[in-house]
Amino acid sequence: MRKRVLLPVPMLHPIGEELLRKEVDVILGTNLDAEAARALLAEVHGVYSVPGPPDPLPCGRAEHMDLAPKLEVIAGGGSGYEWIDVAAATERGIAVVFAAGSQYTAVAEHALGLMLSLAKRIGHSDRVFHAEGRYQPRELYTGDGWPGFPTEIEGKTLGILGYGFIGRELARKCRAAFGMTVLAYDPYFDPIEADRHGVALARRPEELPELLGHSDFVVLCLPLNEETRHIVGAAELEVMKPTAYLINVSRGGTVDPDALLDALRDGAIAGAGLDVFDPEPLPDAHPLCALENVVLTAHIGGWVEEAMPRLAQTAAREMLAVLRGERPLRLANPEVWPRLRQRQGATL
Repeated sequence: MRKRVLLPVPMLHPIGEELLRKEVDVILGTNLDAEAARALLAEVHGVYSVPGPPDPLPCGRAEHMDLAPKLEVIAGGGSGYEWIDVAAATERGIAVVFAAGSQYTAVAEHALGLMLSLAKRIGHSDRVFHAEGRYQPRELYTGDGWPGFPTEIEGKTLGILGYGFIGRELARKCRAAFGMTVLAYDPYFDPIEADRHGVALARRPEELPELLGHSDFVVLCLPLNEETRHIVGAAELEVMKPTAYLINVSRGGTVDPDALLDALRDGAIAGAGLDVFDPEPLPDAHPLCALENVVLTAHIGGWVEEAMPRLAQTAAREMLAVLRGERPLRLANPEVWPRLRQRQGATL
């Protein structure tokens, strides 16, 4: 008997659904009322989960998982899965998979774009042109006053927090194109492999202040979890150079928002490039919008045309692996695997 997978919304590209339909029955959950959704959850083995559809369809919370006694896997549709209660899923023997690695090129490019926009005064100059509606001479952007002379990024030091898919791609680009020295912080990456990449790796939290203090650009490429929430706060911002820039292309919660506002207002750091926020979406008239030393984008770093089929394929493949009884590559809760296999009736 074929297993059933619920798609509360269409996947980001049709190829994902096509892959699923080869092995499982796909049920579309659009336009369901709450009663119909609850009845449907009682019969499904997998759920494609994204934030946005009405509860209980994404199965992100424990009480909604309890409506799905046959559920074996929840697949986050993007690189993150912070809206899913992973501990609750583990307790119930449900695997949580995700699509990390599908957007790493796009996000690394976006981080580099934010670095260049800040260092070369691109964002600031563009805002002035649009506001004034006329050519503004370069004297407005150079000299001792704000914003000061633009700077080169050639030969500067880049500090990367999180040396995963995105961090490694950003390091490669910055070393190859700009001859940058790259430092990285990641407790889980192999230092021998980092050395092979030409990257100096810090793995212990007590090493983080030294990395921050040496970096001209600090880029966050971390998942959001209890280890990484507010990993950059007042103490970390204080040890950064006053000429340094903070770039966040990970999740807004990895940075203490109040501490960042204070550092930007006080000149503790030169500026920030932010693609993610805490809270997100950013509230109207947020103080960040009034700061000239900040470049803001609306969580668009990974949302490029080329990534959409990869995201859908990866989520589908990881979900299908679980439903076949095969260990997936992107498993957010690896400790669940023995229990899930027992639920599936397999011999470990």
